[in-house]
Amino acid sequence: MALHPAVQETLVREIRETLGDRDPTYDDFPNLVYPLCIMFETLRLFPSVVAIPKLSPHKNELLIGKYWIPKNTTVRYDVVRLHRNRKYWGNDAERFNPSRFDGRGIGERIVQLDTGDTAPGAANERIKLPVKGSFVPFSEGLRSCLGNVPHFAG
Repeated sequence: MALHPAVQETLVREIRETLGDRDPTYDDFPNLVYPLCIMFETLRLFPSVVAIPKLSPHKNELLIGKYWIPKNTTVRYDVVRLHRNRKYWGNDAERFNPSRFDGRGIGERIVQLDTGDTAPGAANERIKLPVKGSFVPFSEGLRSCLGNVPHFAG
């Protein structure tokens, strides 16, 4: 945060506006949007897992674009490059910008998959999420990390 004083100021302001002088409660989570944006942006630029292995189908070859992947082949995709791909993140993909996840003030409703989680803040329509598959700090799909944040839809 010391490298980004404007982000730090926005964070402190939102926390103070939401909490005042009291301690936070679990019910405050949906109103603390900017801290969540900071967490997502940090995971985007510095994912805890940098390469995710996937095994091709056991019975058939797999065609990915113009490349044939033999059966039973482990393929790893580069999470760091995916999270910094300008196609999904724009020309400032290398820059720390938590506001890219801030969905407040967006006209259209942001669609999310129903994860079955009913905890406060589990599905926050104030968070703008990227195209499905472009943000995978905990992998994605059935074999994703158990600590995975809610599944995203683009």
